[in-house]
Amino acid sequence: MYSTYVRCVSPIFMELRKSDQFREMSEYIDVLEYDKHEEKHAYFIDMMVEMLQIFHKNQGDALLPCKVLELGAGTGIFTKKLAKIPNIQVVAVEIDDKCFQVLQQNLQDYPLVKLVHGDSCTYHHSGEKFNYIFSSFSDHHIKPPEKDNYFQNIKRNLLPDGLFIVGDEFLPPHDPNDQVAWQTALTTYHNHIIEIALQQGETILANLEREALKSGLEKNGDFKVSCSQYEEFLLADGFAFTQKKIGPLNQDDVGGVYVYQAWLPK
Repeated sequence: MYSTYVRCVSPIFMELRKSDQFREMSEYIDVLEYDKHEEKHAYFIDMMVEMLQIFHKNQGDALLPCKVLELGAGTGIFTKKLAKIPNIQVVAVEIDDKCFQVLQQNLQDYPLVKLVHGDSCTYHHSGEKFNYIFSSFSDHHIKPPEKDNYFQNIKRNLLPDGLFIVGDEFLPPHDPNDQVAWQTALTTYHNHIIEIALQQGETILANLEREALKSGLEKNGDFKVSCSQYEEFLLADGFAFTQKKIGPLNQDDVGGVYVYQAWLPK
């Protein structure tokens, strides 16, 4: 049984991260507004439902005990859904200082969830491996040059029969080496999400999305890629996978929100 526990990151470690152009999400997003409004992001709820359905389908009706790792837990929007599932031990990892503070507050009623203030690219507890690793709206904060380290760390933490379940935002197809094409793809996706937020009267959510777009264009904290780029990373690190598009289902030219399930073939 786990008790809530905080793993502090040393100042030296954080300095190394920041010297590598690491930027915390809270530096360009109002974390409290994010926590309050992000669940209304287009397709987000349906994405989380799909991720949990994959988990339940693989676990079966008996819900046997299992260990679950969530990487990039943010403020705990998805973590709280995991915490409510019987017979699972949850470890939630988050590197952003302010996000982690909100995560602690949001999970204070779930004392069996282990909270770790650490890096998704390096977190590993000796001798501990997981049946499932989840990432919810988090993978796009990993810079492309760090993707290999990230996926290698997932392999280090995943049991041989384990499953990596990812829900995230992906850009429409484009040439990532063409700066104009990349900017167009990024802007097209975010404008689609902004338009939906405005149609729903969610002006704060629209502003949060504008800040995410700005961060993406500046390549500073937000590093969205297309599905084909993401799948290249998965294949390069030996994963097999399936994917499902959550939305939009009536448009193929704006990118969208997808759920991936990935595993290591025997």
